[in-house]
Amino acid sequence: MSITESIATQAKVGLAKSNKAHHVGGYLTGGALAGAFVGIGCLIMFAGVAKLYVAGSAVSGLMMGLTFGIGLVLVVFAGGELATSGMMIMPLAALKRAVSVARASWLILFMLIGNLVGSIVMAALFTFANVFGNDSPNWQMLDAVVAGKLAKGAPEVFFRAVMCNVMVCLAIWTIGRMKNEVAQIIVIAWAITVFVAAGFEHVVANMTIFSLALMNDAGGATFANVALALLLAGLGNLVGGMVVVGGTFALASTMEE
Repeated sequence: MSITESIATQAKVGLAKSNKAHHVGGYLTGGALAGAFVGIGCLIMFAGVAKLYVAGSAVSGLMMGLTFGIGLVLVVFAGGELATSGMMIMPLAALKRAVSVARASWLILFMLIGNLVGSIVMAALFTFANVFGNDSPNWQMLDAVVAGKLAKGAPEVFFRAVMCNVMVCLAIWTIGRMKNEVAQIIVIAWAITVFVAAGFEHVVANMTIFSLALMNDAGGATFANVALALLLAGLGNLVGGMVVVGGTFALASTMEE
């Protein structure tokens, strides 16, 4: 499959997303499901790695990446509207004139709203289940991770978010060129491991992590600093998906014509 054909495929996906959005409630639910699936990835990342993380194990970052990948696997194979992949898909759909620029922009925003709803619901369920009880390894890891995220300067958060969505969108782009489902899962897992182990910033994952922090009094999270961190991560993710991945492949496709 050529790059031009891959862009056409992504544009068709964007058009399908646009058509589904005519059913507002269903589309919002799809966004909430994606947020919830990423939230499940966050849960296993903490529950499965907390003891290693708290002990200062050198492999904790790698293990966080390997466990978190289930979130994107669920989004891709169970179905859901994830904003970060949409940040590549919808601009490409607009570029191919499958949808208007205004509609592509609105759909990304609507995905983010749905993702946030799903993230908050999952964070509330985890909290009610006392998964992050005070002084548990899970809570200690949450406290440290959130404090670290909120201590980063704005440029660092932004550029870490750019790189995060480069990896996410490269995974989505690559599996769109593949047929074998096992191979697709492996690519997703590898790409997600890179961004989690490197400490990059994913706005939808952060929706769950910061919601947990607010609900469980962890990491010095407040509504103000969380809102700013999510805004910076969202903007960085947008640049990574739309400009770095989508824009680069769009430019490369002109060389095939």
